[in-house]
Amino acid sequence: MASQGYSADESSADRNVEIWKIKKLIKSLEMARGNGTSMISLIIPPKDQIARVSKMLADEFGTASNIKSRVNRLSVLSAITSVQQRLKLYTK
Repeated sequence: MASQGYSADESSADRNVEIWKIKKLIKSLEMARGNGTSMISLIIPPKDQIARVSKMLADEFGTASNIKSRVNRLSVLSAITSVQQRLKLYTK
């Protein structure tokens, strides 16, 4: 680390900041609540391709179209559509 111009204190501080950010994210995810089947949690690994995830969501959309309950079907389809629209905002 010293060869890159960082002191041990700076490295430790950076690590502590990253840990704090992760803990804050976990806390916000724990507080998230959805109404029945209307919430989707989608975690994409850093190296994964958005196109693959989009295809998976399209497949899920097709599967969800077969849900018999009209209310549940519309709720699930709406949630999937929302996630698909959010994914379009990302370039990679």
